[in-house]
Amino acid sequence: MIGAVLFQKLRLPLAILVTLIGGFLLLPERGGIDFPVLPPLNKYTAPALTALLMAALLVPPRSSEARLAGAWSRLTLARMLLLGLIASAFLSVATNSDTLIYGGRVLAGLSLYDGFSIVLNTLMMVLPMFLARKYLATPEAHRMVLLTLCVAGLAYSFLALIEIRLSPQLNQWIYGFFPHSFAQHVRGGGYRPLVFLSHGLVLAIFFSGTIFAAIGLARLDARRRTLFLLAAFWLLAVLTLSRSLGALVITLALLPVALFLTIRMQMIFAVIVASIFLTYPVLRGSGFVPLERITSAAASIDVGRASSLQTRFDNEEMILEKAEQRPIFGWGSWGRWRVYDSETGADITISDGYWVITIGSGGWARYLFEFGLLTMPIFLLFLRSGQLKVGRETSTLALILAGNLIDLIPNASVTPITWILAGALWGRLEVGATDRATEANAPVVADEPTRAYARSTPPEIASRPMATHARKATSMHARDKEEARAAPSSLYTRQTKRITRTPPGRPPRRKPT
Repeated sequence: MIGAVLFQKLRLPLAILVTLIGGFLLLPERGGIDFPVLPPLNKYTAPALTALLMAALLVPPRSSEARLAGAWSRLTLARMLLLGLIASAFLSVATNSDTLIYGGRVLAGLSLYDGFSIVLNTLMMVLPMFLARKYLATPEAHRMVLLTLCVAGLAYSFLALIEIRLSPQLNQWIYGFFPHSFAQHVRGGGYRPLVFLSHGLVLAIFFSGTIFAAIGLARLDARRRTLFLLAAFWLLAVLTLSRSLGALVITLALLPVALFLTIRMQMIFAVIVASIFLTYPVLRGSGFVPLERITSAAASIDVGRASSLQTRFDNEEMILEKAEQRPIFGWGSWGRWRVYDSETGADITISDGYWVITIGSGGWARYLFEFGLLTMPIFLLFLRSGQLKVGRETSTLALILAGNLIDLIPNASVTPITWILAGALWGRLEVGATDRATEANAPVVADEPTRAYARSTPPEIASRPMATHARKATSMHARDKEEARAAPSSLYTRQTKRITRTPPGRPPRRKPT
C-alpha cells in the first residue's frame, strides 16, 4: 500500500529508491511469510517485488523513465556472470546429494526442491540490481542515489543516537524482539546501535556510505557545498559514536580519496580495492595477507577487538580447510558448509566474513560469479571512462561500493543497497554503449554541391511547397509587366539617354554657370 502511494506521488527512479532503501531500513528483520519453494516475503524481498510490480503496472514500455529496454543487460559479460551464478546454484545442489553425519547430527542431502529454492533466492537477491540497471543508469539518476542515501543517513542518524544513549531498544519497542545478540552491542562502556537492521556492523557500513554520498554531493554542488559538508561531518560523528571500529577505519582511509582526488583517481582506487577483494582468498591462502600485523595493530587500539579479530581468522581457517574438500561448487546450503565436532555434532564455527561463507557454501564458482557481478562494472567503467565521460556522481558510487567490498572481508554486510550500487554502475555502462551505438548508426547526409551563384530564397517562400513557389513567381512576373506598361515613359532608364520630367509646381533646375 505504501509502495503504491510512493509510485503515484514520486518520479519513478525516486520511488524505486525510496521503496528499496526505506524498506531495508524500516521493516523488521524477522517475520514475513514463508511460502513453499518460493523465497520468503520479508524486508529484503517485499520492497523489491513491490518496486518491480509498480514499475511494470505504471510505466509504459517505451517511457522515458525506462532508460534501458529489457529485463537484463545486453552486455555479454553481465549475462555470462548471471547465468553462471544460476548454474552454479544448481550444480552446488547436484553435487551435494549425500547425507552428512557428525556424531549425533545428521544433515540430509540436497534435492531438486532445494535447487529451485536456491535459484529463486538468488534471483531475489539480485533483483534490486535489475531495477537499478534499468531505471537508475543515467548520471542524473546517480545524483539521485547519492541524495537519497544522504537524506536517509541523516534521518536514520537520529534513531541511532537514541540507541547510543538508551541502548538498542527500538526493535524491542516497536516490533517486540531483538534481532541479534545483545552482548555484541555493548562496547567500550557504551552501546552499539542497530535500529531496525540485522546488526550494528551493517548499520555502521551504511553510515559510511552516506558520508561518501554527502561528500560527493558537496563536490558536485558548489552552491550547497557547505550544507553537504556539514551533513558529512554530522554523519561521521554519529559513526564514531556507534563504536564500530572496522567501518570507522574504512571511512577514515577512504575520506581523503573522496575529498581531494580527481574522478579518474577515484576510479583507480576503486579498481585497486575491487582487485584485492576478488583475489583475496588466493592472497590469503598464499600468505600475502599479514594477519599477524593486522592483529597486532588492532591490539594497540583495543585488546578485546584484537582477540575478536583473531577468533575470526581462526574460524575462517577452519571453514577454508573444509571448503578445500569441495572447492568448485562448495557444500551447499542448510549449514552443510559449517564445521562440526566429529563426536558431539556441536557447531564449532563462528562465521562473519561474507566471502568465506560464499566459498564454503557455493565454492569458487559462486564466489567468482557473484562477486564478479559486484566488481566487474568498476573495472569496465575505469577502462571506458574516457569514452563514457564518467562524472563525479558515478565515481562516488564506485567508491561507496568499494568501501562495502572492504567490509565484506570481516563482515557479512551485503544489503539491497550493495546491489543497487552495482546495478546503477552496470546501467551506466550500458547507457554509454547505447548512446555510442545510436550515434554510429545515425544516417549521414552528404553535402550538396554548391553553385558559383545562387539566389537566396526568402524564408516565407522557402517554407512553402515548390508548386506554390512557381505560381508565385509567375504571378509576380505578370504583375511587373502590367506595372511597366502603365508607368510614364520618363520613369524608364534608357541605354543612350536619361530623361527626367520636372514635377508640376516646381521651377526647372538650372545648370550652374
